Amino acid sequence: MQFVKERLGKWITAAIIIVVGILCIVAGAAMGGNDPETAKNALDGISITLGVILIVVGALALALGVVVTILAKKGFLVVALPGAIVLALGISLVVAKYGASLISILLTVIPYLLICIGAVIFIDAIINLVQGIIKKEVNAILVAVIVAIVVSVAAIVLGALCVGSDPVIKWGVQLIVFGIIVCLIGVLEVVLTFVKVPDVVVAVVKTEKKEEK
Repeated sequence: MQFVKERLGKWITAAIIIVVGILCIVAGAAMGGNDPETAKNALDGISITLGVILIVVGALALALGVVVTILAKKGFLVVALPGAIVLALGISLVVAKYGASLISILLTVIPYLLICIGAVIFIDAIINLVQGIIKKEVNAILVAVIVAIVVSVAAIVLGALCVGSDPVIKWGVQLIVFGIIVCLIGVLEVVLTFVKVPDVVVAVVKTEKKEEK
């Protein structure tokens, strides 16, 4: 029972993430299959899901604000204002259902991020390669440089295929890929509650140079 109590919050969060990911996949598949009604329902489902979550969080924050105000005798405005903002966002998502617009903006920005970040990784890999040649340490960094170049080129190509008003990778496919990534994040969140991540311990050893007599 203690195991469940300690991880219930993470499981709920993971379930919400997976639901949002599945709705993105359904919406993307519906767009690819020319089923706008199903796509609209799935995207509206995303808005409602996120909106209900924010409403619950905002309501709890307001309730907590009342308790803190009574017990600690603090001003209600400062304590409750963040909860009111979250509650307003949740209600607006449920009523206006603009979750699809937020995802659309995100999918519009991501390709450009991939291109720019990929270019930076590529330049960094080339600089490291040049420095390795100068220092005659190519063998030590060759694998890392190759991996960085492959990742950077893949990011640049993927980003380039997703940009433009009529991209090679259509918006529906992008939405499916986004949904799969979101689902994997949710699954990873669940897996990490059962698998203990090893702690990384860094030991710093200070050495003092003896003075030469």
